[in-house]
Amino acid sequence: MFAVTESLVKFGSPHTDQVAWTQWTTTQREAQGFFGVDGHVYSKKGPMFSLVMAPLYGLGLLIPGIGMLQAASLTNALVTAATAGLIYGTVRGLGFDRFAALATAGIYGIATIAWVYSKYLFSEPLSGLLLLGATFLVLRVRGSAERWSAGLAGFLAGLAVATRANNLFVVPVWVLYLLGISVQRDPAAAQNAERDTGRLFCCLLPLLCFLAGILPPLLLLLLYNALRSGNPLQTGYDLTIFSPEILTGLYKLLLSPLRGLFVYSPVLLLSLPGMIALWRRRRDAVLLVIGISGITLLLFATWSSGEGLSWGSRFLVPLVPLLSVCLAPLVERASRRDLIMIVLLGIFGCASLAVQLLGVAINPWVYLSALQAKFGGEFFLERTAALVDFHYAQPLGQLRMWSLENSDVAWWQPGGLDWFALGLGLLLLVITLGYTLSVWFGRWMRGSSVVAGIATLVIPLMLLGRYYGTDRQFGETQTPAYLVALERAAAQVGARESIITVAPYHYHLPMNRFKARIPLIGFARQTTPLAETAMPLLEHAMAGRNVWLVTVGCPPAAADNPVEWWLAHHAFKASDEWIEDARLVRYVTPTPPLTITVQATLGDMFRLEAVHVPVSIAAGGAMPIEMRWRAIAAPDADYNIFTQLLDKEGRPIAQHDGPPVGGYAPTRTWKIGEEVHDRRALILPPDAAGSYRFIVGMVDPISGQRLKLAGSNENVLVLGNVTVEVVSP
Repeated sequence: MFAVTESLVKFGSPHTDQVAWTQWTTTQREAQGFFGVDGHVYSKKGPMFSLVMAPLYGLGLLIPGIGMLQAASLTNALVTAATAGLIYGTVRGLGFDRFAALATAGIYGIATIAWVYSKYLFSEPLSGLLLLGATFLVLRVRGSAERWSAGLAGFLAGLAVATRANNLFVVPVWVLYLLGISVQRDPAAAQNAERDTGRLFCCLLPLLCFLAGILPPLLLLLLYNALRSGNPLQTGYDLTIFSPEILTGLYKLLLSPLRGLFVYSPVLLLSLPGMIALWRRRRDAVLLVIGISGITLLLFATWSSGEGLSWGSRFLVPLVPLLSVCLAPLVERASRRDLIMIVLLGIFGCASLAVQLLGVAINPWVYLSALQAKFGGEFFLERTAALVDFHYAQPLGQLRMWSLENSDVAWWQPGGLDWFALGLGLLLLVITLGYTLSVWFGRWMRGSSVVAGIATLVIPLMLLGRYYGTDRQFGETQTPAYLVALERAAAQVGARESIITVAPYHYHLPMNRFKARIPLIGFARQTTPLAETAMPLLEHAMAGRNVWLVTVGCPPAAADNPVEWWLAHHAFKASDEWIEDARLVRYVTPTPPLTITVQATLGDMFRLEAVHVPVSIAAGGAMPIEMRWRAIAAPDADYNIFTQLLDKEGRPIAQHDGPPVGGYAPTRTWKIGEEVHDRRALILPPDAAGSYRFIVGMVDPISGQRLKLAGSNENVLVLGNVTVEVVSP
């Protein structure tokens, strides 16, 4: 989803080519995307969350000293805060006092899994906000006068579907509710439709407005599906992975030590008696909560695909706001000094708060990864004993993993405690708590809102700037050679040119720090040949005059780098430089039009039969060269091919020395009679206008001895002159 945001903001396209490697390093079931009709890779996820991330991503892209990934990672913090505000408004709208509304929103914010998910880029928190928003607006509908509320509710429902496609299944709940209140308001019109069409239309107006509101987001979603897959109804998800074991699925989602919602948010157990209490006041609200929750639970109880790395049940995060609203009657009773309710809320609330602190303070993936290793690398732990054995419960695992090394708090890292950042965070906390208390006690003032608003904008920006420099994973102290290589390539990239990367587990670095608007196409190292699906991506990369390849920890001509093998056979290698453990390789793409027929033998082993070169070349440009070689005897060593342009004094102004086919066809492996096509390019200096002698030869890289031409003492083959032209400004 982040890759979609990145491509949208930088290039106006929703493809995810920069993480195309995920299509080959995971199974089809686990893959995060699919190949579209145009050959690009697209996310299976709905587009809405990617659009919501876009403003924060753009902020990080435009402001120097702020990381795009770090800025976008605040998205769900804002979404969760907005959801808490909407819970406050919903509880007030249901007739509860200010204290009950604030306390209910507070419980949602810090005592449910919503807090942990507020720091990750999952779409479920946004889905929960939109589901609650649509429900809140639907509850406001009492007749045709509230048609605008119904229309806006439909629009939010459509956005919820565009966020997560499964929300389409809960749309009938709102439709049936609006249909029911329409009939209830005017049963006579519903029974006498033929005689009183106008009255029927009037009573059905909220439902019609809801359906009208849902149409624009759904149409945009259909258009998005058609763009990426060619089929408006195809999202990329495999809809065949359902299981009939509903009871097992419900246990997994609600009560299991691995995913159970009530295990990871014990306070939500009280939402069940809360529904009973709320039934007496607003049974319509309870019916909506039960309908939406029931359909979502049944859907994911039968969904046989696991949730991977998550905190509790990620699939149920959208239900947490609705269930939290149901706590309001119990909070109200506690505020009236109901001792039993005070004790229950205190016990369950404190237990829930402790669980969330474990998830917030310590990186949850550390323990889950250890569990996966224990169970033989099983990614979906639902198929292991972790589903039933509370000994493997993640909160307990977090306690065992409690250490500074596993800290998930940016100001508490192995490098030391960042007192400045901690102080800024505490200042923001004090300001927001003060503002909350002013609302709580009814002493709210416009000035306090301005102060809180400015602090909420300025302090996070200051923290983002600080973490951009100090964070051990993304900061300036962690500027690996990979990022240096990308920046060096970006400084030379021209129009329509791309950078191909083979560094799949470094993808977070360019996502956070690479601000150049240069397309990246990410591939993986693999021993298998390139899949057919990779070809369109490589052909897209060949659209410009150059292709840039950046790898990490990958030597030239590596057997597990099929992308470099492909480029060696289809492009012209011009340069290859190491930057610590990273390599930056430049390839030239245009095919030379002029063919020089040659019949020259070197060292009685190799015959050069043809050379393809351009008629002329621009100064500062690249000269692609394609040579056709044939072995006429068994080679006795691995020789390098060298090509040079010499000036009148015999000095090289451009040269390329390296093994054939980028190292993928060493001469010792050539078979007698085998034809080998070698491609390479010469980079010309910008002030190299004139005519130059073009020579080719072979050399032993160990001894430096050049092979001689057959029947001659010459150790180079002169192929004529090449004209280098001045480029007009």
